[in-house]
Amino acid sequence: MQANEPTVLAEGSFEALESIGRHTFVDFDGRVRPLLEEHELQFLMIRRGNLDERERREIESHVTHTYRFLEQIPWTRELRDIPRIAYAHHEKLNGHGYPNRATGVEIPVQARLMTIADIYDALTATDRPYKRAVSRDRALDILHMEARDGTIDAALLETFVAARVFEAAAGAVTG
Repeated sequence: MQANEPTVLAEGSFEALESIGRHTFVDFDGRVRPLLEEHELQFLMIRRGNLDERERREIESHVTHTYRFLEQIPWTRELRDIPRIAYAHHEKLNGHGYPNRATGVEIPVQARLMTIADIYDALTATDRPYKRAVSRDRALDILHMEARDGTIDAALLETFVAARVFEAAAGAVTG
């Protein structure tokens, strides 16, 4: 069960994995095969850190996939903007977001609020194998820095904080 828990291994060399990769076994057809294929070794030996450009584009493509999926749903008039809102939830007011590098009023207000909630969730999530969760206070500090830098909507952030939305979300997850 512990092996199935997401985790980031300590930094270091990959000598142990390389050693395992040199071992072989005989399969059912009598062929000698490596214990780990070359592509498996490559995936196991990814160093902690930033994604390369191809990996970053793949991660960012989730908003486009989500948009295309949501566009297929016959929404009511009141809900018809949901695909556009979801599509814009990684946009930043200063144009440094994705997928369209939209700015300011080009980003629906609902998407701006979704961005704040999404950043808070990403910062405080305990199930991310690639990073440790930060405390609620640290997450709110980071959000306030983003608001001062002009990447997220400061007025909506104040509403998020004043309404203590993060507590309601935490209660829904644990309750």
